[in-house]
Amino acid sequence: MIVIGRLVRSLRRHMRRVSWTAVFLAYLAHLLLTWALLALAGESKLVAPDAFPYYYMTTATTIGYGDLSPSTTAGRYIVAFLLMPGAVALFAAILTKTSASLLLFWKRHLMGKMSYDMQGHTVLVGWRGAESVRLVQLLLSDTATDDEGIVLVAEGLSENPLPDQIRYIAVPSYADGAGYQRASLPQAGRVIVHTASDDQTLVAVLAIKALKPTCHVVAHFDSTSALNLVQAHHPDVECTRPLTVEIIARAAQDPGSSLVTLDVLSASDAGTTQFSIEVPAGVQGSIGELATAFRNEGAILLGYRASGRVPPQINPPADTRIGPGATLYYLRDCRLERNRIFAAAQRVPA
Repeated sequence: MIVIGRLVRSLRRHMRRVSWTAVFLAYLAHLLLTWALLALAGESKLVAPDAFPYYYMTTATTIGYGDLSPSTTAGRYIVAFLLMPGAVALFAAILTKTSASLLLFWKRHLMGKMSYDMQGHTVLVGWRGAESVRLVQLLLSDTATDDEGIVLVAEGLSENPLPDQIRYIAVPSYADGAGYQRASLPQAGRVIVHTASDDQTLVAVLAIKALKPTCHVVAHFDSTSALNLVQAHHPDVECTRPLTVEIIARAAQDPGSSLVTLDVLSASDAGTTQFSIEVPAGVQGSIGELATAFRNEGAILLGYRASGRVPPQINPPADTRIGPGATLYYLRDCRLERNRIFAAAQRVPA
């Protein structure tokens, strides 16, 4: 009796919620009942194994081709008062449940309540309106870094601001490690922290570094105090700050400098842009030799940074030796293919 009571309570709970279990059981019960009654009525053609599922579904979907129909009076009453209204109602319930599930799935995506299992993607932490929209556009314009897409992690947003371009994770605080896990941050290819304030950026960087990601982390600060604090504890985080004053000064002293700066930093389809590439194992040579290889590919070699956290060296002497692990910075209208440029560089005498 205890088991029966539990079953009854479980069925009542499913019926009240109109769950998938309740809909499936009702559909199965209706199908078996109509099949049994039609069999008792002598409708042998309708209850045949290869005919009844077809007849039931064409009736439930209101298509009704007319190639099968009851031949007895009892069969007609069973179809008219049991099969037709029940099958149509249950099929409508399935469509309604399916639509509701798809709508709920879309709303969860839109409101940032989903979790993503991704690798090599970009995680953008924080949202600053038009600035972030432009940042997303620049990231997506470079196909070398958007293969796995962008996941936005932000607090205070009611829904995804760019649902057609990025995924969204809503978090109550930038200190929420679970939110970063839902964004697959430990498997990300790069992380950009660009929140509304330096305090939020500082909290986000500390929470992110606690997950020990292996990817490159970039954090933007409006003041140098928070920036210096991060660099003192996490020197591997690349910190940026506004360059407005520097650009204004350079533009005043050297007319047109701001246009050059914007063109070099832009990742748009038109114009020359700055890119970087890492020197693979087995490749070495001088800056002069590598510059020749880059020039042959229509690129200008700007400088390099040796492996480690040393500052970049811009326009170094031509006899400077470059080895594996160094990062080369260059200008070109599009990103160079890694294998192509270093296949040419390997032919240069070491």
